[in-house]
Amino acid sequence: MFKKPMRKLLGSALIAATMLTGASAKAEVSFEGQTITVIIPFKEGGGTSRVFRFFQPYLSKYLPGNPVVQLQNIPGGGTIKGANFFHNNQNPDGTFLFATSSSVNIQQATGNELAEFDLSQYRPVMSLATSTHWFTRSDLASGPNDISGLQARELSLFPFKTASSADLFHLWIYDKLGINARPIPGLSTSAGFQSFLRGELQMASQGTSGFLGKVVPEIEAGNAVQFMTLGVLQADGSVARPSYSPDAITFPEMYEKTQGMPLEGEDLEAFKVIAANWGPASKGLFLPSDTPQDIVDAWRDAIRKMTEDPQFIADAPGNIGPFPVVIGEPVEEIFANAVNLSDASKAQFNDALKKYGMTFRIP
Repeated sequence: MFKKPMRKLLGSALIAATMLTGASAKAEVSFEGQTITVIIPFKEGGGTSRVFRFFQPYLSKYLPGNPVVQLQNIPGGGTIKGANFFHNNQNPDGTFLFATSSSVNIQQATGNELAEFDLSQYRPVMSLATSTHWFTRSDLASGPNDISGLQARELSLFPFKTASSADLFHLWIYDKLGINARPIPGLSTSAGFQSFLRGELQMASQGTSGFLGKVVPEIEAGNAVQFMTLGVLQADGSVARPSYSPDAITFPEMYEKTQGMPLEGEDLEAFKVIAANWGPASKGLFLPSDTPQDIVDAWRDAIRKMTEDPQFIADAPGNIGPFPVVIGEPVEEIFANAVNLSDASKAQFNDALKKYGMTFRIP
């Protein structure tokens, strides 16, 4: 059911993407004897922690001076607490970085007044695309790609962080598919998955990393059924199925299957906002705004070397999926597409928030 991407192709894709990096690091940059801190604005156990925990030993190996690399989880406020902590404690010496996710993007995109950070100010190191996978209990579906059981229920529960996080996209998606859904606020992706396993929720979702590591074993054990993926947004605007899960239909396919018409117009525009946030801009790594160029180059060079490491290439498919690591300045455009919302898309998401009784609105 789930294909493991060819390691050779993954390696080629990663290496090709990393050719976008800038100049090689200057020899005098060294982090010997220092500790690198990467701020992660979530609890441990989520997709962002999982990705950067996988990166951790490679960063220590390839950063000049082989420093200790530690991950500091600062959850709270739908990523606001950790993001603001990074913004207000920026140290441009290369030892203090910020790991982002789509929930960070959406705080900026929605103009949250509590957000003191601005991703456009920071020095981009890398970004990593993912996809999103939705699944339900095996007793609620006849097989993969089936939501008839969910549509027939009077109510289906799903985990939900906060209305101001990227989880607001779930409201729009379930509404468009005609599922009578109710969010259970305050549940992180990790906690929500545990609630799903206990039978407390009828559906949940995971990004690529969590899907491969947590959900696939449950599917193979017969405890869960995948009913949809976000898909992978292509340069021409089309949406492809993830190569590692080619049998699962995408949201646009599910929409057409259940609604009898293709996704188009303002609905399609809103979906592309979601696809940008949960796709190319799903994960990012940033240095403080005043970081000198030689330190920025040292970091980008370390990431490039990481993606060329044979062990990384071998292990990446099962940890982060087949998506290439993008390095350097191209990351700026990727995140710009994620945080700039049109008035039409704002209206779409606000309508979904209102329908689900949420008081939060995108200004």
